[in-house]
Amino acid sequence: MKLLYIAFARMPTEKAHGLTIAKSCESFARAGAQVTLMIPRRTTSIAGDVFSAYGLERTFKVVEIAVPDLVGYFGDSKLAFWLHYFLFYAAVKMRLIFASRQTVIYTREPLFCMYTLWGYRVVLESHLISKWRKTYFFLARRADRIVVISKALRDAFASAGFNEKSILVAPSGVELSVFDIDVSREDARKELELPLAATIAVYTGNFTTMGKDKGLRDIVVALKSAPSVTFVGVGGSEKDIEHYRKQAQEAGVADRVILRGYAPQRTLAIYQKAADVLLMPFPDTPHYRNHMSPVKMFEYMASGRPIIASDLPTIREVLNDSNAYIVAPDDPATLARTMRRVFERTAESTARARKAYEEVGRYTWNSRAQMLIDLIERADVTSL
Repeated sequence: MKLLYIAFARMPTEKAHGLTIAKSCESFARAGAQVTLMIPRRTTSIAGDVFSAYGLERTFKVVEIAVPDLVGYFGDSKLAFWLHYFLFYAAVKMRLIFASRQTVIYTREPLFCMYTLWGYRVVLESHLISKWRKTYFFLARRADRIVVISKALRDAFASAGFNEKSILVAPSGVELSVFDIDVSREDARKELELPLAATIAVYTGNFTTMGKDKGLRDIVVALKSAPSVTFVGVGGSEKDIEHYRKQAQEAGVADRVILRGYAPQRTLAIYQKAADVLLMPFPDTPHYRNHMSPVKMFEYMASGRPIIASDLPTIREVLNDSNAYIVAPDDPATLARTMRRVFERTAESTARARKAYEEVGRYTWNSRAQMLIDLIERADVTSL
């Protein structure tokens, strides 16, 4: 299979979507597809190319389309974004006019579903429903296959009249060779220069999404009721680190808060191994309730450390009371109480961490890619 993954994204990027796009391409190639990733040429603060930044095998091609980087020039202007988007769309279209129609297009961008009018097969991977729902679903109906990352998204498509049986739910994944590593808690802390004797709760990944808090505010507040806990957060921007440091100072817990910036995957794995507990206290918003499949969830599961996560439908699709600690979202008091329970009931927390570790094997990037290729190649998929 020849597969063209079209991504309107700055690559590499510190954001999670960059990793999932890159790992998807690598895994498609491992499954036997001839893969090309097509992206706009944009400036990025991440050193190296896509392969070195994400630690990938060089098993697929990356084609950068040279269109004016209006977002880079003018910042987060909506006009700049949409002009850049349509310039990229037009440039890709020109590239594909004379390309083989045997190539399968895989994308997250609904507008590219219109390429079916040119004779291409298009697979749309949906991570959220645009606020322009009618337009979004109109474009999505042009796709040959629909992939969603949560059951809630599948239900949203079904409520719009799509055939539920023709939509594949495929959550995010994990690279076990990166996160299932044999590193002791003590060695991990020595390498990262973290306090050896402290009780450490760890959060990895971006501190905010689209400018919105991802639960770090609740963690900082919870520390006031968990005086034995040191919090380590890794993956924040300079702006976010400064913001949460200020919150920690205002809460009187700054001496127990360690915040650090972007780190590559292999370093994040060591941070997770350094933890006594891993935190994922997402707030209860429509995005987190319905439109996410957090990569960190599967990375956490592979670490063998206890997990505390918010009680949200998207989380419940993978985690439950047997493999994690599920707590009410937006509730720092319950978060603090649950952290204390993890440390006090070591046999229970160890058993839940082991259960998560045993189950994470079904969520690898390789198994996900094979499932998607099987979907694409099937001839009996019910029409949308």
